[in-house]
Amino acid sequence: MQAYILLDGEYATPRLEKLDELVKRVLGQKGFMITEKRLTPQELDFCRGCFGCWVKTPGECVIKDSMADINRAMMNSDVAVYLTPVVFGQFSANMKNALDRWIPNILPFFIARADGSTMHPARYEKNPQFVMIGYGDGLTDEDRELFVNITTKHRSNGAVLFYDGDDQATEKALDAVSLRRTEGEV
Repeated sequence: MQAYILLDGEYATPRLEKLDELVKRVLGQKGFMITEKRLTPQELDFCRGCFGCWVKTPGECVIKDSMADINRAMMNSDVAVYLTPVVFGQFSANMKNALDRWIPNILPFFIARADGSTMHPARYEKNPQFVMIGYGDGLTDEDRELFVNITTKHRSNGAVLFYDGDDQATEKALDAVSLRRTEGEV
């Protein structure tokens, strides 16, 4: 089993380091081989909105930077874990950029969700289980709730957790997540 951890290297706080070690320990105990990427703002261009990944090079971004390797590693993993600081109730700018650049892994068509919203279907039959873990100091309940709501809307096949320094609670929450490839929606 393979796990891929993407974290925002720009926010390398003691809390992130503690969370990173916790996640690696839990995944390691479950038998996962772990690949980790510390994302920096300098290594990714922003999505151009050109849709080249859908029409020119289906399944691969036309921008030649680190994202091609990140997408490939994630799509070949059973679980993809994102560790992100919560900034103004949302994931960090670096993580948002990485999420935007994930678009080659979905199709350009729209489908309707049960709640009436629309989404793009997955390009591939099987996808990694998505786990987004937010962290931060001095955040309000409103910040946490906004983070969970926004992130849940981004992906429907995953888990959204918040790390407030409680290792046992986070480990228990991770144990409750089905850490295996998913079929269908992303």
